[in-house]
Amino acid sequence: MTIESTPTRRLQADWPVDVLGVLTIAVYGSWYYGFGVLIDDIGAGLNVGSAPLGLAFGLAQILLGALSLITGRILDRFGPQLLLGVIGPVGAILVGFSGRAVEVWQFVMLFGVGGGISAAAGFYGMTQAMLVRMDPTAATQRIIRLTIWGAFASPIAIPATELLRGSFGWRVAIEVPAGIACCVFLVAARVIRKVPRRIEFERSDTWLQAVTSAARSAAVRWHTVGVFCAYMAMSTLLVFQLSMMRWAGLSAAAAAGFGGARGLLQLLGRLPLQRALRCYGQWVLLGGARLFVAIACVLVLVSGNAVTATMYVVVAGVGIGAISALDGIVARTVIPTGDFGAISGVVTFLGAIGGGVAPVLAGRLTDVTGTPTMAATVASASALAAVVAVGQTKRHAG
Repeated sequence: MTIESTPTRRLQADWPVDVLGVLTIAVYGSWYYGFGVLIDDIGAGLNVGSAPLGLAFGLAQILLGALSLITGRILDRFGPQLLLGVIGPVGAILVGFSGRAVEVWQFVMLFGVGGGISAAAGFYGMTQAMLVRMDPTAATQRIIRLTIWGAFASPIAIPATELLRGSFGWRVAIEVPAGIACCVFLVAARVIRKVPRRIEFERSDTWLQAVTSAARSAAVRWHTVGVFCAYMAMSTLLVFQLSMMRWAGLSAAAAAGFGGARGLLQLLGRLPLQRALRCYGQWVLLGGARLFVAIACVLVLVSGNAVTATMYVVVAGVGIGAISALDGIVARTVIPTGDFGAISGVVTFLGAIGGGVAPVLAGRLTDVTGTPTMAATVASASALAAVVAVGQTKRHAG
């Protein structure tokens, strides 16, 4: 009887993770990955250039960070139902309505605000925090499982969006994924509602009190610095990887192929993570993952042939793939569980700032120097600073 009941309980405990994993695919796919597929068609349809449309994507990124400060506290005080059942669906609906825009300002506002709201409720910053709040003792396994699901967001969303675009046009290619995201939010709200919160955690009375208390911890401060620096490096790499690969000598088609493979190979940083954690521990692995990103920032500059491009794809895929899970696992160690949502929101906000500033800096360095070498060097140095921050975080975490 005991042998049979254990797998049953384990299967039931995984259902929330699997639903949040599907939500990850739906929310990331509805605007984050789909935007790059549709930008040319949207521009042609609204008769505008790329710059105004880039503003819509940038607005979503900024709001993701800013709203995470609010959604994190909502999670701590009221649980996940308000985020999944109300806030997330509202964001998805706004993204869907952007497909009906007839003026560029309408598209920018609807897509930017909707994307930011849905991301603040359904991206890793919140979904990983939900898993920690539900059961801290199982958080490591669940975060890994969640990010394995998330690795399929790009391989699924990009071709699906292209299929919709080619068959029905860019408006439907926005509306359908947004509608799916809305539905998955509502399903997630129903499933997560049924999961008992086994432990009541002590939390701060106010958001400011929670942040002030966390800021006194050197481990939390160094963890935040590490996330900020790592996001700077990864954002630069992901935004400019195709242009850097073309500069190195690859054709546009080959660069796109290798870039897509990098997204899929993030699984190499996630599938073996559970066993690797038992062998090496979270600190070594997070430092190693960030070191891989630093190496990838250099490798992309010499990715002008199939051999070095493959090396870049593997190194970047493993590094970036592992970081997505390991950041949440380390956060569970250094951030108080009672205020986990609020502090995770702050860390997400600061990470979003780093990820938003870095491409601007990298673009400016490239314009000034005429090559992406300096931008890649700065990104690599930022990743190395994130490696140093891992050691400092571990030292202060005790």
